Amino acid sequence: MELRKINEIIISSRNILFNNEVNDTVISSLEEVLICWREIEVDSSRNILKYCIGEALQQIKQSKLTSAGRVLNLIHNLPLSLEGLNNWDLDYFISMELPNFLEHFEEINNSRDISLYVFQQISNQYFNSALLNR
Repeated sequence: MELRKINEIIISSRNILFNNEVNDTVISSLEEVLICWREIEVDSSRNILKYCIGEALQQIKQSKLTSAGRVLNLIHNLPLSLEGLNNWDLDYFISMELPNFLEHFEEINNSRDISLYVFQQISNQYFNSALLNR
């Protein structure tokens, strides 16, 4: 699966869920991303997508569609390629995307666990890169 297709699936699924709807295409497409997750070149994004899409699918099964949509919204802009990582704005993610997610913590199942996992993975990615570049 092309990396661009993964982004498209996440964004279109998020949009459908935000309309408080779900269909078989959303579920099967997200499951397809889970099958192809190894193709993602950026370690932190690969781990985050696997975790968060699994979480979103669980929430869909529990009919918590807005919560699942918010989880997908958090990850929709993560870099999937090494080139994308070089162009990705980490500061924007930390100052805009994550606070937007946390602003709705009461609506989101497992918001704390998801936030901590995302921070852990991104921190590992950047700290490991910084150590290698010393």
